[in-house]
Amino acid sequence: MASKRPRVIGLDELLNLRKPLREKPAPLVYFSDKEFARLIRGAVELPRRPPGAPLASFEPWPSGGVVQSKCESPKGQVCFGRWTPAGPTHGSGVYLGCVCKAIGGGPELPPPEDPCRLVLSPGRRFQCSGNCQVVGQACRLGVWQDATTGRFVLECRC
Repeated sequence: MASKRPRVIGLDELLNLRKPLREKPAPLVYFSDKEFARLIRGAVELPRRPPGAPLASFEPWPSGGVVQSKCESPKGQVCFGRWTPAGPTHGSGVYLGCVCKAIGGGPELPPPEDPCRLVLSPGRRFQCSGNCQVVGQACRLGVWQDATTGRFVLECRC
C-alpha cells in the first residue's frame, strides 16, 4: 500500500536538486535549529509580520528544528513552496517561490512578479537574489518570528 505521507528532506538533499520538487504530497523540508540559525544569519530582524502574502514560513518541528512545507496564504487561496534549482535564466542555488491555488479547485495562480527572490545559496545561507526597481536599493532578506507559535516568516524586500 502506497503511503500518502510526505517525505522529509534535509539541507544536503535540497542543495543537490536537479529539477523542481513536484511530488504529491509535497515534501517537507527540514532544517535543524543550528542549520536554520546559520541559514538566516545576517537577515534583518523585522519588528512586525510582513504585510505581503504569500510568504515563506517555517514551522517549529516537535522534536526540534523547523520545517518548511507551505507558504502563508492570502485569503481565498492555498499556497505551497516550490523549490527550484538553478537554471539558465537564474544563478546558482535553490530558489523558493510560492505557488497558489484558489480554494475550491480553481486554477493555479502565478506568483506575484517580484524581482527580489528568496534563494538558498550553495554557501548554505538564505539570501535574496534580484535587482530592485529603484536604483541604489538593495534586495535584502528580512525575518520575523511569531513569539506565540515560534513560526518564522522570511521576506525579500527592496
